[in-house]
Amino acid sequence: MGVRPDISAFWGKPLLYTLIGFSLWVLSVLVLKTGLVPAMVLAIIPLAVYLLIRLLERPILAFFVVIGINYFIMGSIRYIPGLSAGIIMDGLLLLTFIFSLFRGRERAIDWTGVRNLLTLLSGIWLIYCILLVFNPVTTLAHWAAGVRGLAVYLFIFPLLTAVLLNRYKYLKTFLFIWSVLTLLAVFKALIQKYIGFDPAEKYWLYVTGGSSTHIISSGIRYFSFFTDAASFGCGMGMSMVVFSITALYIRSKSLRFYFIAVALLAGYGMMISGTRAAIAVPFVGYAFFVLLSKQWKIIIPGIVVIACAFVFFKYTYIGHGNTEIRRMRSAFNVTQDASFQVRQANQAKMRVFMKDQPFGIGIGKAKRVEPGDYMYQLPTDTSLVYVWVETGMVGLTLFLLIFLITFVKGIYEVWFQIHNKQLRGILCALLAGLAGMLACAYGNEMLQQFPNGPIVYICMAFIFMGRKLDKAISDEEIS
Repeated sequence: MGVRPDISAFWGKPLLYTLIGFSLWVLSVLVLKTGLVPAMVLAIIPLAVYLLIRLLERPILAFFVVIGINYFIMGSIRYIPGLSAGIIMDGLLLLTFIFSLFRGRERAIDWTGVRNLLTLLSGIWLIYCILLVFNPVTTLAHWAAGVRGLAVYLFIFPLLTAVLLNRYKYLKTFLFIWSVLTLLAVFKALIQKYIGFDPAEKYWLYVTGGSSTHIISSGIRYFSFFTDAASFGCGMGMSMVVFSITALYIRSKSLRFYFIAVALLAGYGMMISGTRAAIAVPFVGYAFFVLLSKQWKIIIPGIVVIACAFVFFKYTYIGHGNTEIRRMRSAFNVTQDASFQVRQANQAKMRVFMKDQPFGIGIGKAKRVEPGDYMYQLPTDTSLVYVWVETGMVGLTLFLLIFLITFVKGIYEVWFQIHNKQLRGILCALLAGLAGMLACAYGNEMLQQFPNGPIVYICMAFIFMGRKLDKAISDEEIS
């Protein structure tokens, strides 16, 4: 057999420099004929082709690009009218999957990682949601628009994580990328708070109606480049929990201080979002971690700190002059809140017709109501209510079962099967963050949105890979 020629050198810097030179020449020619913007679009095509070639060689990088774009895609809609975030993410995920298949023909990709219970359960959930296309209450167009956020992403993100990020170093890379994205989100919120909103954000607030929920009597709710302040606050709450717990176990001192800083800034971002339900993320997350640790040196101080924080918010008025503290404190008297009472009244109305809809009113229908529909003037408001209304009690049971089994498997492995202390701590952090987000999903609708949903699903995939990662670490230490 002949030796296969190595063409990787051709795809490296020589080709890149050639394409850059060609693009600059095309740009200079086209500017004179078509104008600057069309010229730039045309001139960048060769570089885009080069990037696709590089990503085809390394689909792992393509997936990390998807994770990054996932964080910015919703904010981009404010600056690019008509941008379809869902279609863009669908296309990027499809390309990443195709890149993985092509790369697998040249160099073996380990597909055995997809054979896990999460893939099975999310696959069953996907099939169930596909079958709901036959629900006569909804339409094919509504179903197609809703099924992606409800089921497709819950299946595809864990699958690609299991295939491409199936090594311990990729878990650490994911955490680092996530931390950088968190810092960028907080930085954008700080710009909004201390410098002001840019023209696109002002248009969203004052023309399209965003001010009705973000500039209110209790103060301004900052949203960074997320869909809204609720999504931003919940996402920052999860980042706060995950990175603060990870910092307890990471070996590198510099990385430990870095993660602590990220956690503190994320906590501040959560506060200035003005999202009261977001406070559930750290309270539930840290309480879950305290019980998960099985260490008295963590359990006793943890219970004391959580109890003190609860008393501070529930029974004192310390710091009540601060807008952020005052808004967070109101979450501990939620039954007296007018918006909470409205949600309870709306859900009571939903129960009347949902008793006869065990499979829901149809995927995509809750967000596209018309006069006479079941959900007319009844917003879902929370992720769990949204799943319940669109897929019925059967669907909600399947959806919650996925999370329940994730917790059971994760807890069992952390307690009895994960030997590496650092990995065990990171998995505890992911489980705690996941617990907090699930609690928050009862108060806000953010699991079916970018970027929180995909981040949660990726974390679930890493939890299911715990034993495999631990074994790989042990094998490397022995060798």
